[in-house]
Amino acid sequence: MEPSLPQGVGYGIVIGMGAFFAALLNGVTFVQNRFTKYNSNKVDEFTSASRNIPFGLMVCSILSSWTWSLTLLQSATESYSMGFCGSYWYAVGGLLQVSVFSIVASKVKQNANLVTTFPEMSYFRHGTPGHLAFLWCGIVCNAIVSACILLGGAAVVTAITGMNPYAALMLIPIGVAVYVSFGGLRATFISDATHTLVLIIFIIVFVFEVYTRGDKIGSPQKMWDLLQELEPVADNYHGSYLTFRSRQGAIFAVQSIITGFGLVTCDQAYWSRAIASEPKRTSQAYFFAAGAWFVIPFAMGASLGLAARALSNYSDFPVLSADEVSAGLVSVASATYLMGKTGSAMILVMVFLSVTSSFSGELIATSTLLSYDVYKRYIKPSASPQEVVFVAKVSVFLWALFAGGLACIFKGPAKISMGWLFNFLGVATASGVFPIVLTFTWKDLNKWGAVGGSIGGMLLALIVWLVTCKAYIGEINVTNLSNQWVSFAGNVAALILGGIISIVISLIWPADFNWDKTRNRTILIDQKIDDQQLTSAPEFEDSGFSKNEIDNDHSDQNKIDPQAISTSISGSSESEDDSSENLNEIDHVYLEHQFKKYTILVLIVTAITAFILPIALGASPYVFSPKFFTAFISVIIIWLFYTFALVIILPIWEARLDIWRITKAIFGK
Repeated sequence: MEPSLPQGVGYGIVIGMGAFFAALLNGVTFVQNRFTKYNSNKVDEFTSASRNIPFGLMVCSILSSWTWSLTLLQSATESYSMGFCGSYWYAVGGLLQVSVFSIVASKVKQNANLVTTFPEMSYFRHGTPGHLAFLWCGIVCNAIVSACILLGGAAVVTAITGMNPYAALMLIPIGVAVYVSFGGLRATFISDATHTLVLIIFIIVFVFEVYTRGDKIGSPQKMWDLLQELEPVADNYHGSYLTFRSRQGAIFAVQSIITGFGLVTCDQAYWSRAIASEPKRTSQAYFFAAGAWFVIPFAMGASLGLAARALSNYSDFPVLSADEVSAGLVSVASATYLMGKTGSAMILVMVFLSVTSSFSGELIATSTLLSYDVYKRYIKPSASPQEVVFVAKVSVFLWALFAGGLACIFKGPAKISMGWLFNFLGVATASGVFPIVLTFTWKDLNKWGAVGGSIGGMLLALIVWLVTCKAYIGEINVTNLSNQWVSFAGNVAALILGGIISIVISLIWPADFNWDKTRNRTILIDQKIDDQQLTSAPEFEDSGFSKNEIDNDHSDQNKIDPQAISTSISGSSESEDDSSENLNEIDHVYLEHQFKKYTILVLIVTAITAFILPIALGASPYVFSPKFFTAFISVIIIWLFYTFALVIILPIWEARLDIWRITKAIFGK
């Protein structure tokens, strides 16, 4: 593809828009610190937004953190490659993982209400071996995801403007790091809201451009006609792009679901949002966010993805190479062809915003792991909350440089693209699904089940992945390792083996864990604790606690004075400035009800989206009629407006009184 915009536009977007959002978000952070009770210099506010993000903003943030460059680009690629079912299965994969987190989130609030990271919970349950195992899973996941986000964004910027890809890979993360390091997690939430507004509006515009305007397509009927004129798709019923009876689709469905499970479980960014939300709205927020997110990749694939395939009937539509398709440039080609430079600019801005929004979540997530689970745990256990905040801010920039450098290595010597990383992601992360989730939900999971499942499962999955490549294709190389069947084998092995190892070992030697040992506990004040006693008093004195603040009774040995926790987390002794003072209160009845309620709801959603609907459409030899296809597109459009109302209008409505109070305070009234 030839660039449609000058190179200066690329640098202008990356540097100029990056600087604009850095200034905007730092301004918001200044207003927050000056005129509200929240202060980003306090550790709990910086890393977990004081654990009281309201429902609407929480939904918006979950949706935004899951809408990264892969969501917008790979979903279109799947529809381009295998037809309408491609983006559907991509969307189902994300829908199930995020919705399942609504079940897990209730247990986080019930059994680990003061933890900040999932490795922290593993330390409280499984000691140092479990902590290091989960920390490794988190770092690996965040590294792959960060590189994937940056590679997708840089590919689009380079394709549209001709900007040097290595410059984009380094400049984008540095710009995001500037505002994240000042504002912390709440700044990423506000960033998510502003970026999501533009993103959803642009997707709606693209859908209407494809299906209601112009003479190239302009209607579902014309799209249907153009797709009938194409060469048949291998392994699809009648070779049609408009059928669910697709062998490629079935394989991709399993791979997408497993990849998503590994990602959402091992990525601290998703745990950060569960920890940051209001306890009684956490499960609800994840469930509704999953439904709102579903339509974004589905709409991108059904519009720009299918459009790129349909437009290939026209001789002046650019021919896309395999590398360009793998890099996610299908939607770029469609938007540029249909809307000219306007379409190019819209795709450029939309992808840039999705990259910066999702990458900001990765920055705060990884900086939290490095400050809490590396620095505080192993380098300086006596570090004060203020020191932890400082290290977290420094870690934001360190990870930005690391992620940019890693993406450059993937782009250059390794020749690894965003699509390749998507296929590999489940192999590297899915082994952690069962051990991590069960750490929060199953009392019988033991230490070696958690360690063996997460690390052992990962190693075995890599072996299966490599052996399958050698046996199936005959040679192990970068290209062959991304083969659909090879990736499928590695993904399935990671999920199944991780689950089998962790569950079987724990059934043989059940832990029978007492959840009271993890409630009202946080690493900020909790030094080395074994199964029998707390450590010596001097370490607690370094953290601001005296020995008489610790209950040493054997049955309650791990409980620490809630008011002391609240004061230590906030870094202030004034309760009116401390937003965390009631975090120790756990409504077990309500949270248990939420757990059961959303377990049932998620099972219903899974049955409908993953089984009933696709089996009904795929089991029968059916190709969409023009009217049926039009009905599907109409549902997508209605769903997009529902998502807009839920993640844009609702957060503004919820915050109306706070906005008014802050506005009056700024003007001295």
